[in-house]
Amino acid sequence: MFDSLLNGMILGFGVSVPFGPVNILILTYALRVFKNSLAVGLGAFSIDMLYFFLLKFGLIGFLDNAIFMKVLAVFGFVFLSYMAFLMLVKKNKDLNLKNVEFKEKLFKSYLKGVFLNGLNPFVIGFWLSVAGIAIKESHPNAMVIGLIVAILSWIFALSFFVARYKDFFSARIIKFINIISALIIEYFAINLLYKTFIG
Repeated sequence: MFDSLLNGMILGFGVSVPFGPVNILILTYALRVFKNSLAVGLGAFSIDMLYFFLLKFGLIGFLDNAIFMKVLAVFGFVFLSYMAFLMLVKKNKDLNLKNVEFKEKLFKSYLKGVFLNGLNPFVIGFWLSVAGIAIKESHPNAMVIGLIVAILSWIFALSFFVARYKDFFSARIIKFINIISALIIEYFAINLLYKTFIG
């Protein structure tokens, strides 16, 4: 049982730690407010759990459909590109963490995490793969618990540590991070279309 739990944790950290669109958004929010950053991560995690339960009860078959995946990829591309655009057009005054109050509601941050993960067909692919791996485990439930613990731990740790040390970041550095983040997110947006329609 412990082996299955450990395997789940390793898989969870393996999928959480690499910097994809969700981690980039968590990081940029953590530079402003910890709780909003956490809300983004929990929104993305909610979609993970939704797909997991759909799989568990055999309701995800309709999602594993080429046309549905292509439609989802187009919406995902548009949403990711919009997020990248918002990062690029941030004004200098909005990047000064000490003088500007961050006013976005927690629910809105949560919804951004939901849409970011929900519009990514590769998330569905990931959970389909996890289902295949879990079936081969001697204790599949222990593996899933390990997976959940690892994903939640990473979301909290990333949000907490970036928010805790945000005073080390000047407005110029944050602008640079926003530009790099926007370019990375746009890369994922284009890559999403490419892998869905060409590769």
